[in-house]
Amino acid sequence: MTIPCAVRHLHQLDDVTRNRVLVADDDLEMLEMVSRVLGRLGLEVVTACSGADLLEKVAEQGPFDLVVTDVAMPWMSGLQVMHSARTAGMRCPVIVITALRNHRTADQVETLGAEVRRLNKPFSVGELEDTVRALVGGGPGE
Repeated sequence: MTIPCAVRHLHQLDDVTRNRVLVADDDLEMLEMVSRVLGRLGLEVVTACSGADLLEKVAEQGPFDLVVTDVAMPWMSGLQVMHSARTAGMRCPVIVITALRNHRTADQVETLGAEVRRLNKPFSVGELEDTVRALVGGGPGE
């Protein structure tokens, strides 16, 4: 099963306010896996499948409590979008997922600020869950 770019996963729990997370990756299998894991943590997940889609969702559907983004995506990288969002005042935590292992990428991630974590692909579900919990908690009521 693949997730179209515009799909928004709503996991409604009565009147509980839920953390909203924006997940961006052009690899639809990775997008689906990350979205599923975050949904199980009780988060409301919005997805994007390109840099352009990520930029649009940040601008039109924000604010978000967390952004999880791949680095290398079509049109505009996840890092480019997040740097632009930071410049515009967006301060939510960010998890950058990447298969790139170079100093330039690490330096670019660091410039996003203190509430940023990098997960190198491949990563385990446990690593993703621990990173999310460290940044925003595990879901409603935390």
